[in-house]
Amino acid sequence: MSKDFSTFWLDETVEKISKRKPPKITLSAGKTPSGHIHIGILREIIICDALRRIFEKQGNFVNFYLFIDDFDAAKRFPDYIDKDFQEKHLGKPFALIPCPFKECDCESYAAHFGNELISIFPDFGIDNKIIWTFKLYQEKRMQDKVKIALDNTNLIKNILKKYILPTLDNKSKQEFIAMQKTWMPVMVLCENCSKLQKRSADGSIIPNRAVSYFKEKEEVTYECPACNHKGKVSIYSGRLKLNWRIDWPAKWTIFNTTCEPAGKDHSIKGGAYDTGLEICKKVFDYEGPIKLPYEWLRLGEQDMKTSKGIVFTPKKYLDLADPEIYRMLILRTNPMKHISLRIEQIPQYYDYYDNMEDIYYKNKKPESKQELEFFIYLYPLTKINGVPETKPIKIPFKFLIFLAQIQNLLSIKKLYEKAIKVIECEEQDLSFAEFNFILKRTENWLIEVKKIIETTKDVKKKNYILSKIEIFTIPEKLDKKVIEKLDKRQLKGISLFIEFIIQDIPLEPNLIQNKIFTIAKEKLEIPPKKLFEALYIIILGKKSGPRLGPFIAMLDKGWLLARLNQVLD
Repeated sequence: MSKDFSTFWLDETVEKISKRKPPKITLSAGKTPSGHIHIGILREIIICDALRRIFEKQGNFVNFYLFIDDFDAAKRFPDYIDKDFQEKHLGKPFALIPCPFKECDCESYAAHFGNELISIFPDFGIDNKIIWTFKLYQEKRMQDKVKIALDNTNLIKNILKKYILPTLDNKSKQEFIAMQKTWMPVMVLCENCSKLQKRSADGSIIPNRAVSYFKEKEEVTYECPACNHKGKVSIYSGRLKLNWRIDWPAKWTIFNTTCEPAGKDHSIKGGAYDTGLEICKKVFDYEGPIKLPYEWLRLGEQDMKTSKGIVFTPKKYLDLADPEIYRMLILRTNPMKHISLRIEQIPQYYDYYDNMEDIYYKNKKPESKQELEFFIYLYPLTKINGVPETKPIKIPFKFLIFLAQIQNLLSIKKLYEKAIKVIECEEQDLSFAEFNFILKRTENWLIEVKKIIETTKDVKKKNYILSKIEIFTIPEKLDKKVIEKLDKRQLKGISLFIEFIIQDIPLEPNLIQNKIFTIAKEKLEIPPKKLFEALYIIILGKKSGPRLGPFIAMLDKGWLLARLNQVLD
């Protein structure tokens, strides 16, 4: 990350909102529950949550809404959804599609995937209110916006024409102009088949758009493209849904939204956000929110897509790492810079966080005044349950990686005792249950990293990952063929090393490292590398591994003696 900390990007948005002097601040975000929702959505949600915290600390009243857009129709389903199920429910609103999993008793498809996202908010320290848009459309306040849109159809057409036409080629322009002649700003939920649209064989979408509007009767007519049913419904029936470019500003108006982040695709100049702002002002008589664009968050080199089933969920992340690390990753980065979440780089994220924490609690000097100010600003926004008075007691992540890989040697209880001793804390500071949880989480992370290494074809990338992470496996049994290759001087060195470790002295990493050098050079007159290799072979079954002094210091002395004596026997 850049060392230029002079301006924290959140301040710019805080200043823009403050200049408006709103009586109350409303922040919003939205997501369609088309499948397992990937972790990228948390970028805009965490940005909103950080703004909420900043303004609440200043004494402002803040509303933070997440719109679950379950009135949106299913244009497609992810591949993990049964094909027959897809065929049956394509075109229906997600709120009216049943849960796709037979063993589940969810209220709907939308409820299953929406609640899956909502359930992790407490873990990430997110405090917001949920608005389900299908229910919102059953309320008069939203139905009134539908009426306003219908009454201003021609004005909306002109606004859309202004923004959309310049982005189209000549052929598309003609098609757009032809479509606008009969276009209306609402779609109808068919009374016969409960669909909002039809997907044609060529993949194009045909919406069930209202055909005509009777202002005095407050009704619209429609002819469903999915089942050919013809009908007439009231504006206040809850069966009309605004086109998404009008739906967005209608919700801004109802909730007096002050600021809403949006992805770069919607936020480009003249894009959907700008269209929405003009509709908001000219149709719904509201100035609209402050635009806060953000870049995509990718999983490594891969773009994630909920509807296409390319996902890494927040719940999956929680199985691998601390949510505070993720909040830090989002909030330290200017929103117009893309983020690549790399599972294999989680140790580096922990290092950054630990450094920030040390500087925040004055356990370490910052490199500059700007860095200190930046971390004082950032750190409280990353915390889940408030900022403690003193630095929280934690097991270093690199040590957790080590412990997770020696579980075949020691019981969880023994590993816990070793961890307590190393970080020099009392059991009340780190409970056994908490230790068990974070050790399991670290083990899960290691499994994922090994998968990445196994599937990475780029040799340089693979070697780079291995150079950053100490991955090893301690075989339960010695390979006799490998041991037989040790020469007499190496075996003598093992014998002398045993004499050293059976002494009643603390086995400090540097002491162990230096003793191996001394035995090799002074007692055996062989290159130290030869003795190091012998010890690696005995412990790991290969000639290299993590730095040997700290590694041996962490091992159980009883197990190590038994292992070394087994070679001599």
